Amino acid sequence: MRCITTAVKTATGAAALAAAGVFTAATAAAQPAIQKFGTAEQLFDGPMVTAYTVSHLQPSTAVLPGYTPAGKLYQADVTARSDGGTVTPLISDFNARAANGQTYRVIDTVPAPDGISPAPLVQGEQSSGKIYFDVTGAPPDGVVYNDGVQDVLIWTT
Repeated sequence: MRCITTAVKTATGAAALAAAGVFTAATAAAQPAIQKFGTAEQLFDGPMVTAYTVSHLQPSTAVLPGYTPAGKLYQADVTARSDGGTVTPLISDFNARAANGQTYRVIDTVPAPDGISPAPLVQGEQSSGKIYFDVTGAPPDGVVYNDGVQDVLIWTT
């Protein structure tokens, strides 16, 4: 009986340690670094590494062919650089965000004037251009790169 009790305590302790490890990893993953506009941040996908730099988030006077904003059009400058392997900039993962948490998806349904190219980049190449957001509420003060599950990269003033 004593052997069984010790085995149960050992298994319970191991499960608690494993759960703590999972919780710590999830907490760390949920806390991306917040950078100032103009700072390059790297996104890792196995051996592929894309460095994104976002700057100059501001209201825009651009006209997007075939798109009528529901609110105020905003734009930001983005540079994508391949720091490892051949990468494809994922423009659709960008969002503008207001201080109150309101989020505005990038407009990627129409060609954008001076827009950043989504064409693949070989290591060392870079592409720069603009991304646009339709802001229907509070004005944004940051841009986030969200992988569909969580914010991965964040730029703000």
